[in-house]
Amino acid sequence: MARLALLVAILALILSWAAYRRSGGQLKDVLTDATRGTDLHVGSAGDSGGEGGPATVLDRQADLLKAQARLLQHRAEVAGDRNLDQVERDVAEIRRSLERSYQSSGGTAKGRWEGLDADLDRLEAQLREKSSKALASLDAAISKIRDEASEEKKDGR
Repeated sequence: MARLALLVAILALILSWAAYRRSGGQLKDVLTDATRGTDLHVGSAGDSGGEGGPATVLDRQADLLKAQARLLQHRAEVAGDRNLDQVERDVAEIRRSLERSYQSSGGTAKGRWEGLDADLDRLEAQLREKSSKALASLDAAISKIRDEASEEKKDGR
């Protein structure tokens, strides 16, 4: 009777795995979902090119997407020269948040962060000066964040 129960369980597992794969699921997705939000990293830091574990890369990617969304929300205000002081404060907060996110990253990611931080610093200064170039800097920062999020996605694979 126990053998029959084991056989039925194995068949059920195979059937459910086939259905999961048919829907486009992969084992790495299951593992990523299972480890999301934990600080447990399997293997050494060098396994992912020194960029942190999968959870760290996913956290940075999420922070980048949040930063992009926040900057996009302010685009109309910058275009209309309205509420620039608040936008400047938000850009400063975005910089601090992303800096915390990149603290534990490897050399490649830190190099990309320095370029992004320079763009955000330039934007912050132009907002402080109420410069007409602020909108172009905002668009450049949004584009750079989008590119960085793509790089983080590649690093997460």
